[in-house]
Amino acid sequence: MSETTAELMSFFETSELGTDCFAQYANLVFQSAKSHEAFADLLREYEQRVARGEGDALHAGVGYLILGRFQQAGQWLAKADDSRYRHYWAAQAATAHHAFDEAIAAYKKAAAAGWDPFEIDMRCAELHLRSGDATAATKLVKVHERDGADRADWYYVRGLLVEQAGDRAAAIDLYEKALALDPDHVPTMFRAAWLYDLRGDDDKAIELYKRLALQPRAHVNALMNLAVIYEDIGRYDDAITCLQRVLVAYPNHTRARLFLKDVESSRKMVIDDAIEKRVESRNRLLATPISEFELSVRARNCLKKMNIQTLGDLLKLTEQELLAYKNFGETSLEEINQLLAKRGLRLGQRPEDIDPAALVPAPPEPPRVTVPPGTEALLSKPVFELELSVRARRCLQRLNIETVGELIQRTEAELLAARNFGVTSLNEIKTRLKELGLSLAPKS
Repeated sequence: MSETTAELMSFFETSELGTDCFAQYANLVFQSAKSHEAFADLLREYEQRVARGEGDALHAGVGYLILGRFQQAGQWLAKADDSRYRHYWAAQAATAHHAFDEAIAAYKKAAAAGWDPFEIDMRCAELHLRSGDATAATKLVKVHERDGADRADWYYVRGLLVEQAGDRAAAIDLYEKALALDPDHVPTMFRAAWLYDLRGDDDKAIELYKRLALQPRAHVNALMNLAVIYEDIGRYDDAITCLQRVLVAYPNHTRARLFLKDVESSRKMVIDDAIEKRVESRNRLLATPISEFELSVRARNCLKKMNIQTLGDLLKLTEQELLAYKNFGETSLEEINQLLAKRGLRLGQRPEDIDPAALVPAPPEPPRVTVPPGTEALLSKPVFELELSVRARRCLQRLNIETVGELIQRTEAELLAARNFGVTSLNEIKTRLKELGLSLAPKS
């Protein structure tokens, strides 16, 4: 028997089933796929012990709650003896099923049986908010104005209240106060990360999501959201790692499976596109006519007599082959070497070793949109002030569109060609521009 298995077995003998105990064993269970599978096997064996009268329903119920199997957890907890543990964990199971009234009733029974009244009130306040009763939640928060000022839970619930009221900036301030008191407060980290993500502050969002993801019992929604950000900024391998961690814990997580396929496809598309663009750029460079380069008459005539018409023809030759030609001297060779060196090229270079960046960038296209009179000041307006959805905003970021002026130079087709940019986002942008008296560029 391994040391980990022995430690997992000790769960069924412990008499303390509070939140610290739950976190301890949940972290152990989720530290690897092997330990997760081992605990599931031990739990099935424990069920048989309960059936023989050698165990209790409470440990079975909390065990299934650790695994995230909420229906089985609720069924076992309903059979458990009356205790504060039974009611508290039954409330957790009911919350997972969105049975908020049932969960609130169970929490109140846990408080009556001796659970911390402050924690119970904060859990109930959160459930009131989730069920749409902000008034009830506010009352519970006010009850603890004096004793809650130094507890992260109190600031967290206050943050939920102002966030629901639409004041995201105030919510972030309250979440930051909660994290100052408890840097590892999981629900606060998640809400703050989500708001930072909405605000476009990827660095802060990623920092918090990563802290959540580093925990053995990682927050599934945090991993999913972090995967979305990574996918949006092109960090496909990191996105895949996040989704694989979700699937280790929950192999049947449908959304994670579908998203993983999308990310893997996106990674392949990006690699294929990059290769295709590199080859296209290189071929375009090799096809550049020699006549486009500034060469002396002697060097130009020599190359013409050698039937060297393009840059690709020239690069196939070595210095010795050029010098062997009649009237081609050291001066012409030095001239050609300098010409190629400016472009990061050399004689005898293999095509696959050529850097397409040697191509001279094409001059920028002139604006395609005539700005309506009186709207010139709108052109410098940042696109984030248009209050677009997260997906639409991220698509514009990938296209390096920062201002309204840059946005209206794009056509519908150009926007729709961007990865993850759909008709819904397009219609959203067109609506915002119409409100400003503007529109996208016409079809070219």
